[in-house]
Amino acid sequence: MKKAVIFLCFIFIFTLSGCVFNANIDTYDDNVDMTPRQIQINDQTSLTDVISNIKGAVVGVMAVTGGGYSIGSGVAISDGGYIVTNHHVIENANSITVYLADQTTTRASLLYSDSAMDIAVIKSEKNLPYLVCSDDALGVGEDVIAIGTPLSLDFRNTVTKGIVSALNRTVGVSSSSGYTTYMQNLIQHDASINPGNSGGPLLRTNGEVVGINTLKASDAEGIGFAIPISIGQSVVENLSSDGEYSQGYLGIFAVDVEMAKFEKFEVGEKVGAYVYSVDENISSCIKEGDIILEFNGQEIKNSLDFRLSMYKIKPDQNVTLKVNRGGEILELECSALKKV
Repeated sequence: MKKAVIFLCFIFIFTLSGCVFNANIDTYDDNVDMTPRQIQINDQTSLTDVISNIKGAVVGVMAVTGGGYSIGSGVAISDGGYIVTNHHVIENANSITVYLADQTTTRASLLYSDSAMDIAVIKSEKNLPYLVCSDDALGVGEDVIAIGTPLSLDFRNTVTKGIVSALNRTVGVSSSSGYTTYMQNLIQHDASINPGNSGGPLLRTNGEVVGINTLKASDAEGIGFAIPISIGQSVVENLSSDGEYSQGYLGIFAVDVEMAKFEKFEVGEKVGAYVYSVDENISSCIKEGDIILEFNGQEIKNSLDFRLSMYKIKPDQNVTLKVNRGGEILELECSALKKV
């Protein structure tokens, strides 16, 4: 059964915060320690010193496509040159060049990309210093900083500061073709971001990464959004020894329970991931309208929890789900397929 989708969103036109075209790619002089290592910051370090220490892990990204090239940002979060950026920064790229803070460049290869979450992982040919991903929950009002490449590569490693304005936001994004997609579980903040900041990190003031900047409200000031870093971190952590990532697939699209309630669907749970649709080409044990409560014994509070659980699953792996189906609690065992 097909249902109209009108999710709980702001009445703004949202634009992706990156992918600008600019032919000026001159580098600049800077003195940065590019020794491959995990960059850890002492809690007593000043913000100025934090930024000086971490900028070697933040990169400019240029993706050459058939119609030109786009510029965005990225951040290294693991040994081996693994960089998280946005899907829309590297979409349809024939080649990817990474611009480093020490005036050098290197090539990168695409390992993983998810258009629905606007997340991508690329691997630099050169090993890089990398940042710690924060495991602690963010708080509304907490100070955050954004680093990226606004407007052109001349301005890479631009730093702005703001606060977390809200958590778990859902926004609609309109493409050039007029098709609207919806992004969930975003961090809203007011650190200034502009075209070219896409893929750059949102950080705590101690230098830990909490998100990947992805879009801003074009008709308002100080309304930007970042994808929780846990998504990119899960992909990097589950790369195989040969650097490839293969994700299991259950053929479903799930949304937060609160969103389902807003759409007037009958929901008998306060938390969980509501199964909005099931791929008709996939033989799934899950049905539309199911509310996923547990995944392999782990509680599922929202669609982000479900997505993070799926990033850990390999093709042909069996998973156990606890679902609420029309008020009845069921234990299901499903086999994951290969996502293509």
